[in-house]
Amino acid sequence: MTRKKYSLLLVDDELANLQKLRRTFMEQYSVHSAQSAAEALEILGRVAVDAIITDQRMPDMTGLELLETLQKSHPNLVRIVLTGFAEVSDLIAAINTGKVHKYITKPWEPDDLRLVVHDALEKMELIIENERLAAELKLANERLRTENIILRQEVEQQVFSKSIIHGSPEMENILHLLRRVTGTGTTVLIQGETGTGKELIARFIHGESNRRDQIFIPVNCGAIPRELVESEFFGHSRGAFTGATQEKKGFFEMADGGTLFLDEIGEAPPELQVKLLRVIQEGEIMPVGYNQPRKVDVRIIASTNRDLKAEVQANRFRQDLFFRINVFSVTIPPLRERRKDIPPLAEFFLQQFSRKLNRRTGGFSDETRELMLEYSWPGNVRELQNEVERLVLLSEPGRAIGPELLSDHIRQRHRSSPVSDGDLKTAVRELEEEMIRETLTRFGQNRSRTARALGISRQSLLEKLRRMGIND
Repeated sequence: MTRKKYSLLLVDDELANLQKLRRTFMEQYSVHSAQSAAEALEILGRVAVDAIITDQRMPDMTGLELLETLQKSHPNLVRIVLTGFAEVSDLIAAINTGKVHKYITKPWEPDDLRLVVHDALEKMELIIENERLAAELKLANERLRTENIILRQEVEQQVFSKSIIHGSPEMENILHLLRRVTGTGTTVLIQGETGTGKELIARFIHGESNRRDQIFIPVNCGAIPRELVESEFFGHSRGAFTGATQEKKGFFEMADGGTLFLDEIGEAPPELQVKLLRVIQEGEIMPVGYNQPRKVDVRIIASTNRDLKAEVQANRFRQDLFFRINVFSVTIPPLRERRKDIPPLAEFFLQQFSRKLNRRTGGFSDETRELMLEYSWPGNVRELQNEVERLVLLSEPGRAIGPELLSDHIRQRHRSSPVSDGDLKTAVRELEEEMIRETLTRFGQNRSRTARALGISRQSLLEKLRRMGIND
């Protein structure tokens, strides 16, 4: 392989020293020379150079001042200074700040100087190559990150129905309303209890829009640590903070041209709320470490299981952000208020898990269907989905799924009086507590597994347990 012939720029105001430097390097390198810093800068403006060797004491500008000037404009230039004076402390400081790579004291030996320059150039070549490889790796990681999201979407599209499974007039009315905004870029706020299918509704909006062929990125606003929120959503430059070894795109840049689903936006920390407002208003982001904004074209769909109006009144959610995301709002009723959705959803999940688990069932018995229809499903669609998966696992091949396979709390609810003498809110709370206790027992008091089974966050479970007086 042909070895690269490096190009050097030699700078010294004394002609004799400059000629000696030329003789030292002219056989191995392409050499340019200058007798002042101004002349050196002029040469660098028109010639590509790999290394500069400059005298420290010059009348118009010192060698250190020249190299400091070149630090930003020519970051990959090997910078070497020659000095015959006792300025070692200044030179060491310059090396520590990257202004200078090497310093050589006068008088110098040609062979020693050639070796120093050769080693410095080889080291810089390795640094440049490592940076090139790091940049390629960064691009590859960004592609993989995006491809993983796309692949996950493709898998989800195979697993979940492209249409919204329903049988109730309530859901039919909601879908009719949504079709009025799917073809627009309007921000949509989806409200409803945990497990009602808010993300599925968001995917429906995206799938019916003119962005359907672009990426859909779901992000849980409460699941990202506060210290990483800005970087994850808006990206960062290399060196923006400790550990930022390479540039990174945030969720907004990744979703450019597509849809970003801000799940549980009510849990977004205040600092994120401010920046979300800017994106919605201006259509631009400011990655960490940059001083110029970047334009993004992203449709935003948000969801919440909280009463955002109450959160605004309690100063936990910005009023201006609420107005921005509440352009078009839809509330998904809980499953207990749209019971006609239970049979088609149960049948859909039965077919889904029968294929996934390779279990051939005989379907639900009439009594099982009746019990499922009477149950209030406080965990909503997610709880129904988990229950059907459990039934498929417990079922005998080819036999109908009988009521004895249903979870205890569903069967017990039927055997006891449907509701106590209290109001609906009290009855729902009692049933919720009953479900939590039963699920905790099933998973040996493991909070994380219990939360996953109930379809809620671990933090939400801990809050509910504290209200129930269960703290250990």
